[in-house]
Amino acid sequence: MVWCLLLLTAGFAVFLFQWLPRRIIRPRRRLINLDPGDLGFAFEASTLLTDDGLHLATYYVPATGPARGNLLILHGKDSARELYLEYLPQLVPYGYNVLLIDARAHGRSQGTYTTFGYREWADVVAGVRRLRYLATGLPTGVFGHSMGGAVALQAMARSPEIDFGIVESAFTHLGDITHAYACRQSGLDLPRPVIDCLLDRADHIAGFEHRRVEPLRAASRVRQPVLVIHGAEDRNIDVDQGRQLYAALGSRQKELFIVPGAGHNDITEVGGDFYFRRLRAFLDEVTAVH
Repeated sequence: MVWCLLLLTAGFAVFLFQWLPRRIIRPRRRLINLDPGDLGFAFEASTLLTDDGLHLATYYVPATGPARGNLLILHGKDSARELYLEYLPQLVPYGYNVLLIDARAHGRSQGTYTTFGYREWADVVAGVRRLRYLATGLPTGVFGHSMGGAVALQAMARSPEIDFGIVESAFTHLGDITHAYACRQSGLDLPRPVIDCLLDRADHIAGFEHRRVEPLRAASRVRQPVLVIHGAEDRNIDVDQGRQLYAALGSRQKELFIVPGAGHNDITEVGGDFYFRRLRAFLDEVTAVH
């Protein structure tokens, strides 16, 4: 009996401090055999070189008519750029050049671990510079979903090269969202100090500082126009986190769009045409002033 308890304790310790930290920072790769051409759009597939030497996979899709702005689209954790192809018919014919990017350690991009914005914010700035090179003289912004939204806030707080942002289903603190995730994975109500130890272990493995990943604090330093979107029924990241991010924004021009009945990953499905009209209304407004 004692040996069984010891084995169970050892097994749980391995799960908690070896498997779980790696699961948090090592995304599932999704390789999807689709591209913008499957939707009838001309595109350029290329790679983007990061400051630390990684090649990130991208699709550049130019506007099909007179261009009015550029938009970089950032997906969430365990996702891929192909899952955001549905945005192309809602943006490209309306004058927006779009750059879809696989985040580091996702899809067809290089890298092993994600750092939730600690390094990714610089990748975003590199993507914005690529867009400005491909389509010069146009206002350039970012759209980010979930982790992508958290990364977008951190990038906007650091770089004036980003003119505007759309932040969807994003979290306020990495520690809070990790606590919720670890409790779901373990089936236990884990104490917060355990989560801090877990994240310290993740820091050591991936070489980053989780305490510096604070989208809420970043939001207070953002001055660009921002549209915050959140599903009212989001069970992964509670809608209150979206409201907190909106309230914290230092932007003079900011909007909050709560999508009734939507969860974390079904906002476009639930919001439908109204969602995309609201998205374009914001884009049209922030690109018209340039």
